[in-house]
Amino acid sequence: MTEADILRALTDIAFSDYTEYIWIEDGQVRVKDTRLLTDGQRSAIAGIKDTGKGVELKLHDKQKALELLVKYLGFFERAESENTIRVEFSGVPEEWAE
Repeated sequence: MTEADILRALTDIAFSDYTEYIWIEDGQVRVKDTRLLTDGQRSAIAGIKDTGKGVELKLHDKQKALELLVKYLGFFERAESENTIRVEFSGVPEEWAE
């Protein structure tokens, strides 16, 4: 497993969408044949089970995957420094001294 593999899997999870797997058509819930899913779509699935009343699909935690990607990419550290304006005064303007 490489760093690229891990990043690809996290990206697949972070940007997964239930509508890639399940949709409603003519008032019926439709489920995509898992044989037609991409590797990325399959890696985002945490579990599938037949409940007896239907199919339950659970995807891996998208928020956690996004947090890990943001941390890896250093987004927050970069964003904080890029959006900070530092102002230094050499003296107080006369109108502020009153």
